This record gives sequence, structure tokens and C-alpha cells, in this order.
Amino acid sequence: MYHSITAFIGDWDFEVHKTVSVFSLLTTTTRNVKVHDNVRTLDRLAFHISQVISDIGMQVGLLDQDELAAKPTPADLSQLIEIYKDYHQRMRSAVQTHWQDNILDSDVLLFGKAWKKGDVLSLLVQHEIHHRSQMSVIMRILELPLPELYGPVREDWIKMGLPIAE
Repeated sequence: MYHSITAFIGDWDFEVHKTVSVFSLLTTTTRNVKVHDNVRTLDRLAFHISQVISDIGMQVGLLDQDELAAKPTPADLSQLIEIYKDYHQRMRSAVQTHWQDNILDSDVLLFGKAWKKGDVLSLLVQHEIHHRSQMSVIMRILELPLPELYGPVREDWIKMGLPIAE
């Protein structure tokens, strides 16, 4: 749970670049490949991240409406990135404008339940990381390159001449 808007904004801004780096490695040939019947495609996961920012923002009163709820996944990969960056910035601005540190322990209705506002902020960050992690597994399966997110990826270890962990 966040107790500070500044702490949330710091994490929110830190994660945006990581998410854009993942989205930027999607390709037109792999973006909508189904690796399993119960797994979303890469483009669907990418758009879902933006849709949830919009949905949560509307539910907790930070955004006026959920403009992405009924929209189809954009056909253009650059649109996925631009929509994500736009909604990321909208949420950032809305949190800074409408919420203050002293109300992060107060409740707001989300998904039909009472949530602490600070927990809603945690959910936003964790939801993005969760789906970005799913995307990285799918990207590995599809033999796409992976960006360094929280440390070097396998290919970086090889480039550095370090032993690969089993």
C-alpha cells in the first residue's frame, strides 16, 4: 500500500519505460499468435494493461469515463504504445490532481469492494508488472528478444561472457 503520492509516481514513472520496452519488441507476425487456448495474445495483453488503467481510473473516480472498455485491440503496434503512454500519463495526472497523501488510507469502491486508495495505487503498478511478466514468457516461447527489465536477460549474460544460470 502506498502512503505517499510521490512514492507511487516514482514507481509509476519507473515502470512505464520497462513496459514500453516490452511493447516495442512485439512484431506484426507474433503479436496475435495464440501459444495456448487459455493464454491471451501479446497484443491483447498489451491493450489489456491500458484498458485496466482506464477501468480502474473510472471506477475510483480519477477518470471521468472508461473510454477503452469497448474498444478493439488496435491493429497498429505503434497505437498500442501511444494508447498506453497516454493512459499512463492520464492516471499520473489524475492521481497528482485528485488524491493527496492524507487520503490514501481512505476507502474507495473498486470491483464492488472497499479498497484503500493506497492499495489501488499498488494494484495499478502490480497489475502492469504481472501482465508484462506474462508477455515476457510468451515472447520467449515465440523466440522474440527480451529487454532488460530488472537485470540482465540470458542474452546479456552471454554477451558479458558470464556463466548462464540453469
